Amino acid sequence: MIRYKVTRARLEQMVEAESPGWLARAAARTDQFRRQGYYREESSIWSEVKPVYMRLQGMGKCAYCEREMESPELGRVEQDVEHFRPKGNVKAWKAPVKLKGMGIPFTPAPVRKKGYHLLPYHLFNYSAACKPCNSTLKKDYFPIAGVYDLDADDPAAMGAEKPYLIFPIGSLDADPETLITFHGASPQAVAQTGHARHRALVTIAFFMLDEAEQRKGLYRDRAIVIMGLFPLLRQTTTGTAAEKAKAKATVEGFLNPKLRHLNCARSFRALFETDPVEAESIYSGAVGLMATMS
Repeated sequence: MIRYKVTRARLEQMVEAESPGWLARAAARTDQFRRQGYYREESSIWSEVKPVYMRLQGMGKCAYCEREMESPELGRVEQDVEHFRPKGNVKAWKAPVKLKGMGIPFTPAPVRKKGYHLLPYHLFNYSAACKPCNSTLKKDYFPIAGVYDLDADDPAAMGAEKPYLIFPIGSLDADPETLITFHGASPQAVAQTGHARHRALVTIAFFMLDEAEQRKGLYRDRAIVIMGLFPLLRQTTTGTAAEKAKAKATVEGFLNPKLRHLNCARSFRALFETDPVEAESIYSGAVGLMATMS
């Protein structure tokens, strides 16, 4: 995961450019949910702004697993508008045994089945996510360590909830790359203790970002990124000055935020700069992984 920088004002501009009048319609619907005290409607309008989030996230990358799909024009059916905080209900997520064994505390899911009924149309409650991450894994789960605040209408004022999942749009939440890094193709927690470490571990487990079998496509794609990046990084340290400069420019292009698995690529570059021997070992492992998959 990486952060996608955008202000609320800029996001509103993008939404109105995509679907004029959408903000007013969204506000009217939210007022209705406020009066009735729960979320319910016959049809939604958030799909109208899906391309805004797809473009924001690198022309179609999933907000959580960073795999790349088709353009906003052709790939809309590949992605969902993901509600970070579930709009109609919050289900209890069954944490893996390995997380429970680490002593990570989970707040029981709320008994009231009304969900975050004031946030179905909040722009900082959306992202674009692939169907495996959203429809299969995220669903209506929202594990936290604090207190559920189902009546709140502003994600910026809900810090007492202490969510485990990371919201990558804007700057309301921590930069995902300060919480999750990669060692080769494997996601790792940055922090060694505390809630920051728990967030990383839960997010990795929740979206199965480290499941090499069930999400082998992610590992294959990350291996391809490493295989492409390592020869370029090595060229930045060998050859003539002109060759080094050309390699550095190519690496920068390779690390374009619009491209897939940027967190993995940045982590690998950082490793190469501090431990090129280990980086070469991981590169060899990526080559071997691809050989076994072919």
